[in-house]
Amino acid sequence: MQTDPNGPRRNDRVYLLLLALAVILLIVGGLAYVTYQHPALADPLAVGGTAAAVLVTGLGFAITKR
Repeated sequence: MQTDPNGPRRNDRVYLLLLALAVILLIVGGLAYVTYQHPALADPLAVGGTAAAVLVTGLGFAITKR
């Protein structure tokens, strides 16, 4: 069985970015819920969210530079 060289190609990078976006949205939603329900945790969660944003940005740059 041969593959068609002119056929559609699956781009794994798009799937990886969509998966990362879904995970990020799930985490941000969870953090928003916890902050709303437990206001005393707002400051620690803000620091953790900032650190996570920096890590995700670095991951995005690493993926796009390949």
